Formats: sequence, structure tokens, C-alpha cells
Amino acid sequence: MEVESRIESVVVFARGARVRRIATLAKPSSVVRLIGLPLSVIDDTVVTEVEGPAIVQAVRVGEDVMAVVEAEETLELRTARRRVALAESEAERIGQAIDRTSAAPLVVEDPSEDGPAPWAAVVAARRQLIAVRAEREVALRERLGAARGELEEAQRAYEVVAERDARTGSARGAKLHEPRKYIELELAVSGEGAVTLHVEYQVTAARWAPSYVARLDGETVTFELRAVVAQDSGEAWDGVAIKLSTAEPTRFAELPELSTQKIGRRQSEMPKKGFRAPPTGAEELYRDYDRVFPRRLVSTSFAKGGDSTYEGRAPTAEEFAGVAMDQVWDEESSNAMPSGPPPAMPPPRPVMMPMSAPMPMMGMARRAKSGGIASAIGGMLATPAGMLVGAAQSISRGGGGEMAKVAKPAMPGAPVPRLDYGGLVMRAASEHDRGQLVGRARKSHDYAAVAARIDRLALPPGHANAWDHVYDYAFVTDGAVDVKSDATWHSIALTTRAGAATLRHVAVPREQADVFRVAAIVNPLEGPLLPGPIDVYDRGQFLVTSEVDYTPPGGTVEVGLGVDAQVKIARNVEYHEEATGMLRGGLRLVHEISIDVENLGMRPVDVEVRERVPVAREDDDDVEITVGKTEPTWERWTPDPSAPKDERLRGGYRWRVVVAASAKKSVRIGYEIKIAGKHEIVGGNRREP
Repeated sequence: MEVESRIESVVVFARGARVRRIATLAKPSSVVRLIGLPLSVIDDTVVTEVEGPAIVQAVRVGEDVMAVVEAEETLELRTARRRVALAESEAERIGQAIDRTSAAPLVVEDPSEDGPAPWAAVVAARRQLIAVRAEREVALRERLGAARGELEEAQRAYEVVAERDARTGSARGAKLHEPRKYIELELAVSGEGAVTLHVEYQVTAARWAPSYVARLDGETVTFELRAVVAQDSGEAWDGVAIKLSTAEPTRFAELPELSTQKIGRRQSEMPKKGFRAPPTGAEELYRDYDRVFPRRLVSTSFAKGGDSTYEGRAPTAEEFAGVAMDQVWDEESSNAMPSGPPPAMPPPRPVMMPMSAPMPMMGMARRAKSGGIASAIGGMLATPAGMLVGAAQSISRGGGGEMAKVAKPAMPGAPVPRLDYGGLVMRAASEHDRGQLVGRARKSHDYAAVAARIDRLALPPGHANAWDHVYDYAFVTDGAVDVKSDATWHSIALTTRAGAATLRHVAVPREQADVFRVAAIVNPLEGPLLPGPIDVYDRGQFLVTSEVDYTPPGGTVEVGLGVDAQVKIARNVEYHEEATGMLRGGLRLVHEISIDVENLGMRPVDVEVRERVPVAREDDDDVEITVGKTEPTWERWTPDPSAPKDERLRGGYRWRVVVAASAKKSVRIGYEIKIAGKHEIVGGNRREP
């Protein structure tokens, strides 16, 4: 039973996405196949869920071609193209009618034998004919103008539809002879009623990056969370709910090991053991198989760390089936294998079992009850986990006459390979590394190749999607969105929150005579803010595009809004030198700084004025700096207290003043530098510009 499903929701990760589909069956059968899935589906990640009187017993993922041929273009595009063709034909038809009317002669030979008509009647007839032709031409030209107008409008409409259709992406349904994947479910139906199937699978070709919009209106702000999403999974996500997660589902992590705490005498710590030797005697499981199909050993040096190789011809399926019928004891005739030596057989030939004969093996295993080849196969399927080998080891190609290497067990202390458990297969009894799980060769459409276009896709300017994974969080869209499978970035809106914002002004008059406006926006979201660009609007007018750093829930984001032309600042310095000491051997450098802040606007402003004074070295006793009285009182200011001591700003201070509308306010500070009269400060004794 083949059914179609629709996408219910999508979770987009930092790399890849997880798609959830839903299908409803009114009368389910024992085998249900969900068709039309993209090739980017990772087989090992398929998860199913059933609602109703049914239980999933088995799940298989395969490939097939679609039997339904879908249209190459949308109905809207075909309608627009047909409208253009009709308009062109109508304009051409009317143009030809005008040409025929203009070329029609007014005088023709009279075929009758009657005498000529009176000249007045001939002139009147010609005038009437000219009037009819002129009237006809006027009507045709009016219709031609209308037809040409319709043609231009149809062409413009077609261009709009074609451009919109091109922007919607290159994703389309599979055509005839194009492979697609399917998920086949074996259901155990226990009653009557509808069954709802939920299927989840993971794809690799998807990425996302956040962006933000802040709309200021006084002390309030409307904060918008947006994102750019790109995917090349082969299926369009139209009208689905999307979650954007910072997690990496394919990231490898090791669980921590807790150290044991013992009470009593101190004991020496035992070295950690990360290797378990495979069980002994596993080769005995293949004794019956080797007796029937012996292999010839070409060379061996395994004891010295070398390799062992075998060669020989693999038996055909008919030979294997014939030997199985002759050598395997039938349970209908006896309950045990015969004792004593095996019956006489032709001289053994060096053979190797091909991978192309699984069906006779399975049939033989069903006939055998105990011992023999069936026991060997059963033991092989129950090989302990200690004999697992990684997918990175070489995979034998099999076949007659080929040399194959024996898979070596991992040595103690060696790095354990990351096993792809879903992609492991058991080697046949004829293979050199039989009884071990090895990696299955990927098909031509490898998952890494599917995601190559997305990985090479450059992020839009200012965006970033490389985050510190201290913890993971998922952002949920408020409604359904559309994301086409075209390996291009699509901007989507996630959610909007109302928050609070505080506007203030910052000035550093020693460096620049400008006052900058800064907005402190409180994060109104339940989750963190990730690095990304933010567009700031003030009462509907665009101001600036800035950047957002990591901000926790409830944290504050400071965004610079540029220079405020309505606030002016001026800095003036007075400097003089005085001799000090009884012998006039000292020198005092006096600096007086005054800063005037003027507000030309109609609203009061909160201005933070930053200033700094010189700081003497810790090991220099010849220089003494004294800070005098400040008006008003200021406070110490360090931009980055966590920075290294050598890079930390020293001697920083700031005033916080409120300047009323159309008012001016001044701040003052004075400091003195005392040095010996015979010395001079490098760069000049005057420390202020």
C-alpha cells in the first residue's frame, strides 16, 4: 500500500535538519510504503510513531523511481504564457487585416456589357467606398492598439510570474525515471479504525543564521527575531512550522568517567582499560564450513604483526546449494548430525564464498536444526561486540583470485574508532574478516556530497552561525513559513516581542568632539541572543545596522545609534607650570579641564562624559600625580575589567549628568603632576591637547 505524506514540522540545526512527516490511513494494510521522499534522507535516522490500532514491526528504507509524471511548470506560469500567445496572435491577425484593407483596389474592371454609368454615380460610389474603407481602417487600428496594449500587459504579467516562479526555487517533484526514497513499514493491525503515521528523518543539507530588528519608540522597543535559512534537501518546506536549534546532532561527545572514591587504605590507581580482547574459539564456529569449502592459505605472518591472505575460486550458488543438500543433515530424517568422519567427497578445491549467494545460505539454515553450517552461520550472527571493527578499515572487494588483508584487532591504548552502527554489515563465512562487522560502502549519492552546496554557501554580510555550544536552545516560529530547496538564503520572521529600552548619550571629548547616542535594549526573549546583525529603527525611520553579541535572557544589548547632532560638547584645558620646594628644585604641572555640554533638543538627555588622567608607573617614585576637586563628583570607569592587567585601561573616570532641554551644563576637573625641576616628561610636560 503506497501512501503520500506531508511535512508537519522541521527542526533546523546548525548543520542539517530533522523533518517530521504525517500520513493518515483510513484502512491500513500490513505493509505501508511512504513514497516520494528525497535522496538526502539519512537511513539510520528514521524514527516512526503510530497513533491508532496498529504497531510497527519493521522499518525499511529503499529507493525507487516515481511512477507519476508531474507538470514541468506551474499552472499560473502556463496560464500567463498562453495569454501572451493569444495576445500575439490577435495583434498579428488585426495587422494582417489592416494590410489587406489598405491594399484593396478602389477601381476594378466592369465584367458586364452594359454601358458606362453616369459620371456622378461613379464618383458617389467611389466616395462611399473610400468612406467605408476609412471607417474600417479606423476600427481596425483601434482594435490593433487595444491588442498591443493587451500584449504588453500580458508580457509584463508573464515576466512577473516567471520571476516569482524562478525565485521560489528549483525544487520540484520527481519525474519519470528519477530515483526517490521510500520508507516501508510493516504494521500489525489489531483493530478497525484510522491510523496516523508519524515519520521523522534527518537530512544534512540545511543551515541557518539569526538576525534581529529593533523598532524604538521612546522608552519602548518592538524586538523582532529573524533568521536566514538555506536548504538543499530536495523537498520544499511549504507552510510548515520550523524550529531553529543551535544543537549539532552529529557532534561526537564522550561521557565523563567518574573516579571511584574508596574508604580505607590508600591504594595505587589501576590503569584504565579501554580494550577488551575478542573471545577465543570464534573460528571453531566455521569448522563445518571450512570442511566443506576449504580455503588455501597463501602467506601468514600474523604472529609477527603481519597479514594473512587467501586466494581461491568462490563456489557458485548451484554448487553451494548442492553441497548444502548433500552435507547438511535433514531434521526430518534425524535429530542430530551423523557421528564419525564425513562422507567421502572429491578432493577439496581452494574456493571462496561470494557475497552473491545469500539465498542458498538462508534456505540451508532453515533446513538445519543444529550443528553444521547452520551452526556456523548462527554463531556468526551472534558474534560478540568485541570483534567489531571500524568503518575506516579496508573493505574486501571479494571475487576469485583477489588478495585480501585480515582485519587486525584494535590494540590496547589505541584510539577507538567511531562506529557507524547503522552502516555496519556482517561479513560472510567465505570472507577473510568473517565474523566481524565492517562499514557498508556508501552509494553514489553520499550524504556529504548532498550537503556540499550548503557548506560552500557564503553567509549574508554580518551573519554568523558558529556558536559556542555551552548549551543548546531552539527558537520556534510563531506561524508557518516557506523555505524552498534551492541552496539559497531565505529570510523568515520567527517571533516579535515587546521590551524596554533606555536611551543615553556617551561622549569622549578628549578624543572626539561628538556625542553618540546609545540604546540599551533588554532581551525580551526566553532564550539567548546569538551573534548576528541588528537593524535599528527610531519611530519608523531607519538609523543603523549594528551587531549583537552573546546575550542571556534578560541581558542588555547596547547598540550605537550614531552621532546626535542636537547635543554639543566642548573641552577646554588651562595649563601652567610652578616651581616648588624650598630650593625651587621641584616642578608642578597644573592642568585645569572644563567640559561644556549643550542640549539643543526639546527633550532632556542623559549624557555620560568619559575622561582620563595620567597614571604614574608603579616603580617610579620621581613622579607624583594628584587629582584635585571635581565638579560634579565623578566615578572610576574601566571598559573591560576582565582584560589582562597590561591591556586594562588605567586612570579612566566618567560623569553622568542630565542636561535639560535647551540648556547647558559644565563639568570641571583639575590635576597636578610633580616632577624634579631637572626632569621633563617624555613627549612634553603638557599632557592635554
